[in-house]
Amino acid sequence: LLGTGAVGGVVTTFGALGHQTGAIVAALLDGKAPSELGMMEVVRPEPLIDWRQVRRWGIDERLLPPGAVVRYREPDLWERYWREIFIAVALLAFQTALIAALLIERRNRRRTAAALEMSENSIALAATAANLTTWIWDSKRDRFWVMPTYKMLRAVPDDQPLTLRQALREIHPADRERVEATARNSLASNEDIDIEYRVQAESTKVRWIAARGRADGGGRLLGVALDVTERKTAELEAAGDRAALRHMTRVSVLGQLSASIAHELSQPLTAILTNAEAARRMLTRGQPDLAELSEICNDIVTEDKRAAAVIGRLRELFKRGEPRLHALDINELIRDTLSLLHNELLLRRITAITDLSPSMPVVQGDRVELQQLLLNLMVNAADAMEGCVEEDRSLVVRTDVGGSDVRILVIDHGIGIGAADLDRIFEPFWTSKPGGLGMGLAICRSIVEAHGGLLTATNNADRGSTFLVTL
Repeated sequence: LLGTGAVGGVVTTFGALGHQTGAIVAALLDGKAPSELGMMEVVRPEPLIDWRQVRRWGIDERLLPPGAVVRYREPDLWERYWREIFIAVALLAFQTALIAALLIERRNRRRTAAALEMSENSIALAATAANLTTWIWDSKRDRFWVMPTYKMLRAVPDDQPLTLRQALREIHPADRERVEATARNSLASNEDIDIEYRVQAESTKVRWIAARGRADGGGRLLGVALDVTERKTAELEAAGDRAALRHMTRVSVLGQLSASIAHELSQPLTAILTNAEAARRMLTRGQPDLAELSEICNDIVTEDKRAAAVIGRLRELFKRGEPRLHALDINELIRDTLSLLHNELLLRRITAITDLSPSMPVVQGDRVELQQLLLNLMVNAADAMEGCVEEDRSLVVRTDVGGSDVRILVIDHGIGIGAADLDRIFEPFWTSKPGGLGMGLAICRSIVEAHGGLLTATNNADRGSTFLVTL
């Protein structure tokens, strides 16, 4: 053991030896014999090292004896600041993870932005190819975006939002209120928009636009618009052609009934002439019977009104114009039509039988077109019975009500319709009549469909056929 001043600063402690000696003395005092104590354990002293001397003399710490107790050691940087170092490392690790997450997020955003841009370009390309225009209306900020701007909009800078009022200013005055009401109703009810309207492209030129859109639930409407001027023009021209064809067919039917119509007019005119001659003869007498003259005058007025009614009905049938819906009494319309056909049916020896329901509701329809429908069906029924014996030539016209529908049945007892032809009789230009145009029943069906109804044909159980009009 080295003393305190020894090289290397090694000092010896007798603490452990003292503890052991004290234990022996305490045992002897307790009366134990020395022989009972056994051999004294050799205490190997632990070397104590003064760290300051180790540093002073530059001794390598690895040369210190094993198990040496080092005193006065100065804590190193880790021992002194380990908490701060740990916190700093944790903060650095968190910051590194945050930066890595932000970089990943940035990369994902770039990818999303690139995909979105590609999608927008694809949509824009498809919209351009289809001549579509996208639009957005933000009702909360009253901003209206159109992309790309309508070619027909005047003095509107590209990519500049409009107010709804400015956008409506470009719409035809007759359609503005309807378009605005449709847009606001769609926002309120979240229903889709499907509307067609006109745009005043130039001072005299009008274009048709078809708009489709829906509300997004956040006070915005999103949709597309398509210029359908060419299609709309074609539809209007086709509608005009159909109207002209219906008019020509109607005139053709009236031409066929010319003899019957002439006879229908000759009856009131003959009665008027007869009454007028009788009145003139009575006036040549000395004292004419005034009461009888009054009756004759009343007869003249009645027959005149009858002739005027026939002429009025004919004028309506010959007149060409747009369909107009009115409240109609179907039973009265059937009676008027049969009165026009009265003489024609007499000449053909056909008996007209009516079975009209007394509780028929009024129907909204165009009188002229529905009368044309009845004329065509009744004339076709008469043609179908042309070769039948006189006893079988009966034309039945029946009306009834089924739920919310009004039904008109035109029943003949003719030769019927071939089973293979039932599906073709309403096709344009198909006919079973020699010299027929094949447009009568096609026009009849178009008239019924224009009134929201249905026209069907079936063969009767015994003979003949039935045409059913449901309105």
